[in-house]
Amino acid sequence: MPPPYAFIPQPPGDWKDIFDNRAIEMAISHNMFIRGLNTVYFQAPKVKEDQVQAFAFFCNSFLTMIHHHHTIEEELLFPYFESKLGPGTMEHNVEQHHAFLPGLEDLETYIKDIRAGKAKYDSKVVIEKLDSFADGLVQHLRDEIPTLESSKMRAAITQKELQDLESALEKRVLHDVSLIKVLPLGLVLHDKTTAPHFPPLPAPILWITRYGLYHLHSDAWAFGPCDVYGKLKPGFGNDDPAA
Repeated sequence: MPPPYAFIPQPPGDWKDIFDNRAIEMAISHNMFIRGLNTVYFQAPKVKEDQVQAFAFFCNSFLTMIHHHHTIEEELLFPYFESKLGPGTMEHNVEQHHAFLPGLEDLETYIKDIRAGKAKYDSKVVIEKLDSFADGLVQHLRDEIPTLESSKMRAAITQKELQDLESALEKRVLHDVSLIKVLPLGLVLHDKTTAPHFPPLPAPILWITRYGLYHLHSDAWAFGPCDVYGKLKPGFGNDDPAA
């Protein structure tokens, strides 16, 4: 399963329906990760000396986003869904996490060392470390979506319970992440043609992100596969129609 990795088809249903949207939004997020992986693979060999720190900032922010996403799943989402859907329903997802996380953490450490001046940037090392976990990560991103299928949710969880879970998830994200990094990164990882409604940010926050936060680290976000308006950029690793 070599890169560029193919995207996940959007699950059926209406994103405005809270039961349908759990799988829909997860697929959107997972496709953002796939888009980012393809971009890092494609961009890594082309980084110039004066771009190393900006690229390392992009990679570090991207890997941190993936890591945090899966931490929240294991600590909040999966235990909740297992309590409703039955013991073991999320076990395979957790096993897949444990399979790819060591490789992801190894690349994270290397990128952090580059940023700190403890390691020299070498695109071959980046690719080698990506190769150690990317296939497993992408397989997991695909396999997880059916476990969130809306009919399973409707049969075991009330709308109020799911709304409460979404509120808890939002609070956890706001508590844990740096919005200065996550908001602009989210914009440059998402192709708006695939889901125009996403991200569901209030207009003022979206404006601040595009015209303020983005420019704090615009040299790093320039490595993103999309521009700040969600338009896919050609030549950033996601041009293959099979991807």
